[in-house]
Amino acid sequence: MKRITKILVVLLLFTLFVSVKTGDVSAKESGDYTIKVNVGTNCVTVYDKDGKPVKAMICSPSNETPIGTFYTPVKYRWHEMIGNCYAQYCTRITWDGVLFHSVWHYKKGDHSSMSVSAYNVMGQKASHGCVRLLCKDAKWIYDHCALKTKVVIFRGTSKDDPLGRPGFTPIRNGKRTDWDPTDPDPKNPYLKAKPTIKAVSKEIEYKSKTTPLKAVEIEDALGNELTKKNATIKVKGKIDTTKLGTYKVTYRVKDAAGNKRTATITFKVVDTKKPKIKGAKSRKDIAMGETRNVLANVKAQTVSGSDLTKSITVKVKNNATKKRVGVNNGLVKFNTAGEYTITYSVKAPNKQKCKKSVTYTVIDKRVIVVMTDTKVSVEYGSKFEPYKYIKSFMNYNERVDLPKNAKNVHVAGKVDTSKPGTYTVTYTFADNGNVYTRIKKVLTVVVKAKPVETTTVVETTKAEETTKAEETTTKAEETTTKTVETTTAAN
Repeated sequence: MKRITKILVVLLLFTLFVSVKTGDVSAKESGDYTIKVNVGTNCVTVYDKDGKPVKAMICSPSNETPIGTFYTPVKYRWHEMIGNCYAQYCTRITWDGVLFHSVWHYKKGDHSSMSVSAYNVMGQKASHGCVRLLCKDAKWIYDHCALKTKVVIFRGTSKDDPLGRPGFTPIRNGKRTDWDPTDPDPKNPYLKAKPTIKAVSKEIEYKSKTTPLKAVEIEDALGNELTKKNATIKVKGKIDTTKLGTYKVTYRVKDAAGNKRTATITFKVVDTKKPKIKGAKSRKDIAMGETRNVLANVKAQTVSGSDLTKSITVKVKNNATKKRVGVNNGLVKFNTAGEYTITYSVKAPNKQKCKKSVTYTVIDKRVIVVMTDTKVSVEYGSKFEPYKYIKSFMNYNERVDLPKNAKNVHVAGKVDTSKPGTYTVTYTFADNGNVYTRIKKVLTVVVKAKPVETTTVVETTKAEETTKAEETTTKAEETTTKTVETTTAAN
């Protein structure tokens, strides 16, 4: 009788012990599952009674988590952990302190007091030996795996995780404590918190590599970026960045928690960049005296292709004198040798400006002429030969170029040697007739007076008169002589 009584007392104490330890356990002891914990990959895989993997969970064990096979002995809805903190949905693995449980909370029963930092290291070694789980996964084991469920803890590789290790959604809102986003409690604010869809910028640069998804930032309520890898995202509409204009795009997003958001955003493809000036080139062979169109072959356009050529303004500056040179519809006459800066400017409709400067080097390409004299005298009635007074004639780079043709030299001014006096002859020299090589020389020609013929005739007449006088005198003398002779004879 005493022995029977002792047995009954032991059974009663055991029953009380179990009832105290299990708390409000609602799971049925079905024994339908086996749980395997791979501490090599921080992954939990649940197998059904046929050995088929049915569920995978990310976890945070530690290097102190024991390796071996265990059977769950007890469960707790809330349980105090090391360091005066509490966890939800706890299922004990071993009697000496190793459990499956949610991320710990600062206050028992306060769902919003979960440690965000502990939550965000999920998937890493972080516990004191227990196997931390997301709240939803800890609750699943708590609800579906009966006491005495077999638990195998081992160190394996990803090949030992037939379903792979799931990811999780970190909390990036900057809070110290918060709800576990997977906590199924109806009061969890994240269960109905919709994602946000926000345009990076409603203005998109022309020809940028933007796509509708790159044009927006999509986040869940926790501040995590949502992509097609971790959410369901559907896009209706296109953005053609090769054409300026407006484009409407509709986004439909569903996050991992099933929360949805739809938004339509209007984007505008714009050209905000500086325009471009093309065709402006430096030149080193401009001839002094030459007139050049500095706008010839120079064009301007926006990045998006609008022609701005007619809007180009140009300034020309003599670098030596620092003075501006006149420009008339693009035409500039370079009267002085040296360097010039040509500056082009254009302003686009988007208010952006472009400026480009080039250098023109102006060379004195005038021909080189040496005259024999600047003033000559010619004889009265002689033949005037204008070319004989040109000593040498060369172009600027010293290639000899004989001047005896109309292309190279032009003589202006007539010399009439039949009329004594002073004449001006102007020579205009040019290499192959090019205006910018032109140079002028002036020759003064003095035609000598005609020899004085009247003076010679007068002298001849006087001589003749003298001779005649002498002849008359001689005849008179002869007559006198004859007279005397006759008289003498008579006597």
